[in-house]
Amino acid sequence: MTENRPLLFAVIYIVGSIFIGPAIAVAGYVITPANGDYCDVSPHGSSGQRDRDYALLEGIQTTGSIIMLEVGLFLLIYLWTNHLRVNSLSLVLTNTGILVMVAGYLLVLIAGTAANTSC
Repeated sequence: MTENRPLLFAVIYIVGSIFIGPAIAVAGYVITPANGDYCDVSPHGSSGQRDRDYALLEGIQTTGSIIMLEVGLFLLIYLWTNHLRVNSLSLVLTNTGILVMVAGYLLVLIAGTAANTSC
């Protein structure tokens, strides 16, 4: 069934990314006691615990973004290898949608790895 519909996975990725991308970006901040405030040590109990909490935050954002980037790139390759079975307008629209979502995951990846941990 899906072999005859190469657009199905692309559409699922695009629609799912509308919810998954923000969830990855926000999930780490929500689970940290200070909700994203690195310089506030008191909710963490100590600076060591704060550093562990923010290492977890960085890990969630980085890992989630990398996985979704890989899925997006795989889908682009899958669409282009099956481009003869896809309408050209649908191919352009799904490729554009995937590239927009990949750009969003790149922003989450940059935000997760470029955190400034000095106060």
